[in-house]
Amino acid sequence: MGRIGARMAGLALALAAGGFSLGAAPTAIPPALAWAYPVASPGTPPTDEGPGPFRTPAGALVTRAQLEAMARTLPDWAPGEHPPAPAIIRGPLPKDGPSPCAECHGLAGMGGVNLPDLAGLPAPYIEEQLHAFRSGARDSSSPHWLATSLMIAEARSLSEAQIRQAAAYYAATPRRPRMQVIETDVAPATRIERFGWLYRAGTGVQPLNGRVIEVPSSLVQVALWDPALKQIVYAPKGAIARGEAVARSGGGAGQPCAACHRADFRGMAGDGPPLAGRDPSYLARMLWDIHTGARRGPSVALMQRPAQGLTPRQITDVSVYLASLKP
Repeated sequence: MGRIGARMAGLALALAAGGFSLGAAPTAIPPALAWAYPVASPGTPPTDEGPGPFRTPAGALVTRAQLEAMARTLPDWAPGEHPPAPAIIRGPLPKDGPSPCAECHGLAGMGGVNLPDLAGLPAPYIEEQLHAFRSGARDSSSPHWLATSLMIAEARSLSEAQIRQAAAYYAATPRRPRMQVIETDVAPATRIERFGWLYRAGTGVQPLNGRVIEVPSSLVQVALWDPALKQIVYAPKGAIARGEAVARSGGGAGQPCAACHRADFRGMAGDGPPLAGRDPSYLARMLWDIHTGARRGPSVALMQRPAQGLTPRQITDVSVYLASLKP
């Protein structure tokens, strides 16, 4: 377990014991959006990739011990696709300082299931979000959402120079298509990982019942930070078409998403970040957090009215639609 894992485990224990709270007053998560806020119970075991051997993105076979060692060192499988990584991205950093950004978001900026991809976001937008975490303007509607709790703590430990370096690095890193959306009535059986994301478990299936279920294509690829990792999104039938209608019309607020995020939803310079091809659970959480007022800030002010005009079901559908688009 790296420093980031140790910090998340510590936050999980503090939350379970009632010793940590988010800055904003928590808001009940509607049942229709519970899928976007999965929370593991205390004692949930880590993933088990199996005994091995495992094949790396470079084609080599490695043992279980080698896999675990590589996972801790943040291997870089595509060094030509991003700028040289400063210390705030890859480390090493002092033990009493922030954790390297790549420990959660990867050197390629791809993030993971329930962890946002940062690649290609405008640098000013990334800087604004880190300042919002630091000030308390960006929070979560859920008192148990560890990623937000961790980002608040991390942002408060960053220097201004580190914020600028991180923003510039990820802004200059190109995005990769990562989402594969499948409309269906059922999804594979899953288990929850201790930090709150799902992965395949066994050969069974489960009904969606209006939910969205996301799993990584391979646990080994997750461990190795393989930039070719895909995220498989199982969504209710018709969600893409319903979501497109909401995105184009703006839903109850009548403000189409394209007004700020471009007609192809690949974003505009400044305050309109690209939405196409993003993690649907992340998009759903952001829309609900803006809806409830847990997430605030200058750029978010433009989103308050559109988000408040969406129902939980519409948030699910529009998040699936945006995830289905090519970034």
